[in-house]
Amino acid sequence: MFRTVACLAVRNLTRPSCIRRLAATPKPIDQLGDLTRSFSTLLRIGNASGQLRTPFTVTALQSCILNSVPSPATAPLQQAPVRTVIKFSMRSGKRKSVKPVIKRFKRLDWGGWIRTKAGRHKHMWKKSAARKRRLRQHVLVNSQQATLLDKMVTKYWKRPRFYINDPYTPYHTREEFRETRRKPMKY
Repeated sequence: MFRTVACLAVRNLTRPSCIRRLAATPKPIDQLGDLTRSFSTLLRIGNASGQLRTPFTVTALQSCILNSVPSPATAPLQQAPVRTVIKFSMRSGKRKSVKPVIKRFKRLDWGGWIRTKAGRHKHMWKKSAARKRRLRQHVLVNSQQATLLDKMVTKYWKRPRFYINDPYTPYHTREEFRETRRKPMKY
């Protein structure tokens, strides 16, 4: 973080408007409120009297950083959230399942995962009958999501389950594809 703040400060100091501001006589900083939030922890040097010592004057630097608009090249890229955390039990050292995956998804016997559609219970009064019917249906996740969900649960949840009057029984087999067929094809 310090490296990015320092690089941003150096880039902003090279701009002509910032150089003119630095040439003016800056005021010394007496209170903590004069510092920007990102520099307050870096510039505070603790001593018994509680005075602030700064190796350089921050007022000009602060105004340059706050008033300048970062260019797209210097702006940090927004990244999508990534689930890379794998939890382990402190007692046994075994991997733990992620509970929201177990609550929100169902694993079929052939390895696919299904889920319900988002917003299927919200604002039902303004949805048409066809849209309500589509919201009641389940959706298969794609292969990348299925691989990620397999990593987030333990072997216990990947085993086939046999329930009485299971509504998902016809979906647990994939006889229509040659690769996933278990029974020989009838000619």
